Amino acid sequence: MPGDPSGPGTSDETLLGISALHQGPPRVPGRGDLDFSRAVLDQLYSYPPKREAIAYPLWLVTGVFGGHRFYLDRPGTGLLMLLTLGGGGVWWLVDVLLIPRMVRKFNEDQARRQFLGLAPRQLAFMPAKGETLPPEPHWAAKRRTRVRLVADAVVMMLAGGSMGAFASGFGIYEPIIAVLALIAITLLGTRWDALSKLPVLRGFDRWAHRLRLFYYTNDPGGAVSLAFRQVLAMFAILRRRRRAEAKLYLQLGAWFTIIFTVFDLIEAGIGGPGGLDLGSLALDYFQTFFATYAFAAPIGAVLNKHVLLQRSDRVIWALSAVAVVFILMGVF
Repeated sequence: MPGDPSGPGTSDETLLGISALHQGPPRVPGRGDLDFSRAVLDQLYSYPPKREAIAYPLWLVTGVFGGHRFYLDRPGTGLLMLLTLGGGGVWWLVDVLLIPRMVRKFNEDQARRQFLGLAPRQLAFMPAKGETLPPEPHWAAKRRTRVRLVADAVVMMLAGGSMGAFASGFGIYEPIIAVLALIAITLLGTRWDALSKLPVLRGFDRWAHRLRLFYYTNDPGGAVSLAFRQVLAMFAILRRRRRAEAKLYLQLGAWFTIIFTVFDLIEAGIGGPGGLDLGSLALDYFQTFFATYAFAAPIGAVLNKHVLLQRSDRVIWALSAVAVVFILMGVF
């Protein structure tokens, strides 16, 4: 697993930032290990700059969907571009002139954070360097009971069944692929070291680490709040820390929507001009984005909660299986 504390060449201690250490929870055979070792946190707690050489290709290929703005950590305006298709293309064209300024602003802020010892922008919800993570999440005792486990299984049933019914009713199956990928990344990211080394998947693995770090320091909530996580997240702007959660799931929904839409455009292009129905494509585009976000939020929160509670692997896989089974039941 990435940064396995028991692996060769790593420490048993858990690190936040560079200097603050504490003894992490003991490794228990058969349990999903946490990935907050020195190697992983050193990598996450870094201050990488953004580059125009990456931003411009993203603008060219995914700019109408705001892909370059998501890359430059501007999720608010990225989301607006996603919803307006780049302002009808006008905003997209204007951004070709604004990219150098956005890159410079990001890099200046990242350098400032590093100088002051603040968390990097991608971990803005975390404390500054020099502070320690507790041996277990502060909410662990409250969320560890058997009753709450059963309630979370019900959340997985509701989320999975609703997603399957949505996909079947609207003929939109792409969000199912996105949520299955989320489940796989969550399960494998704590057990399979190679995931952090593979191209593309490495980026999703880092995203999953950030999500787990968020939940480590912020209570994921009970069954009711988890079941309506996507609705509550709409009001997250009122709470600074919850904005980070919404941002993470919006990033997931945005990237999968962009990927699926690009494939749809390629397929329509291969089929000739008659194969491109812009109205249908736009409708699928919005439905894919919102459905991915809506169903990934509760499923991702439940799984990460129990990973952080150090449930046995059987429990984590069983919760995942519940979601998958009810997705299939909803579809068929």
